[in-house]
Amino acid sequence: MQHLFTATACALSCAPAFAQQESSAAQGAPQSLEERLTKLERENGELARKLGLVADELEKQELGNVIQPLGQGISGMGPAASKIYQSPGGVSIGGYGEALFTENQSAADEADALRTVLYVGYKFDENWLFNSELEFEHGQAGESKNGEVAVEFAYLDGRLSDAVSLRTGVLLVPMGFINERHEPTTFVSTNRPYVERNLLPATWRELGAGFWGTAGSVDWRAYAITGLDAFDFKAGGLRDGRQNAAKAVAEDFALVGRADWHALEWLDLSGSVYWGDSGQGRVGADVSTLIWETHAEARWRSFSARALYVQSELDDVAALNAFKGFTGNASVGERQVGGYVEVACDLLAALDVGTKRSLEPFVRLETYDTQASVPSGFSSNPANDVDVLTFGVAYRPTDAIVFKLDYSDFDNGANNAIDRLTLGMGFVF
Repeated sequence: MQHLFTATACALSCAPAFAQQESSAAQGAPQSLEERLTKLERENGELARKLGLVADELEKQELGNVIQPLGQGISGMGPAASKIYQSPGGVSIGGYGEALFTENQSAADEADALRTVLYVGYKFDENWLFNSELEFEHGQAGESKNGEVAVEFAYLDGRLSDAVSLRTGVLLVPMGFINERHEPTTFVSTNRPYVERNLLPATWRELGAGFWGTAGSVDWRAYAITGLDAFDFKAGGLRDGRQNAAKAVAEDFALVGRADWHALEWLDLSGSVYWGDSGQGRVGADVSTLIWETHAEARWRSFSARALYVQSELDDVAALNAFKGFTGNASVGERQVGGYVEVACDLLAALDVGTKRSLEPFVRLETYDTQASVPSGFSSNPANDVDVLTFGVAYRPTDAIVFKLDYSDFDNGANNAIDRLTLGMGFVF
């Protein structure tokens, strides 16, 4: 089709020149060799210009199927991660990146190309698509300085009806604000909230399958996934127990479900629950694990607010401690709790309604304890009871670019927390 279109354009472009030549010949107008060469060069130049315009238009149409514009998030995903859902078909490409400079109090300062991400999707037809996120962390792919390449998600979606779709593959666990929607333009701080990083724990993905869809004003997701691995649980939380679809031990599975209510234009209410055994046949106990959270986001004029609460409850912790040889205050927490409240105000939106730029001062107060309770005979480490006050500003010159500056004041019961000032930049496409 492309060749036919180009050939047609050539024919149309050349037709006037040929007609003019035939007309001149019919009239018998004498032309010198120099005049004929000048005329031929002029006609060739015009033909080249028109062919260039045709080629540019074809290229725009082809790239338009690949480089989709940013839109709204689909099924909890970020704007760039959702581009494949808006594609008419074939390949779709997107991505994002983040870089931070951190001045640590009483510790070495740090500069980090935190992550560079490429989204690649493919729409097979109107019902089936593939979506993936490939992440390069800390500016490199090797093990040095913890650099790595990771598949954050890679799944197939199949639409069963207008209200229900099948999803299977490497799935983001649908909990909290950040785990699914973690592009840097979707949150105001340089670092993701510490409660979500330590207690949910974001970013978290597992192999699994399930369904997602919409029922009226409620979006929902329900998956069966590979469970956490209690062998790697610690006093500081469950984060190291994520298997992340990397040769995951699959003796125990888990169920996770989420609902998001959007009945009011100014308010979103959400909640999710994760439940399953985490023993994986490795620690001599089932270690049943329940994690639940609820969160809300409100918007009024140029103001926005977020709030989240999360709690984890574990069984068989005494047996797990005995298997791992944990004593004293090194116990895994039987209960872990945390939450935060965040308020922001877009000053530019308040002054210029409809502007694409934003300048958002914000403040966030977080508190979490990974040893809120421990088994009898063990004690809690006060260093794991943490309060964080973060305040700063985020500036977006466009919807796709953000610059951030914030300060985090950490306090814990051990009085050994390190405060930090962080400057960051991020982008999506």
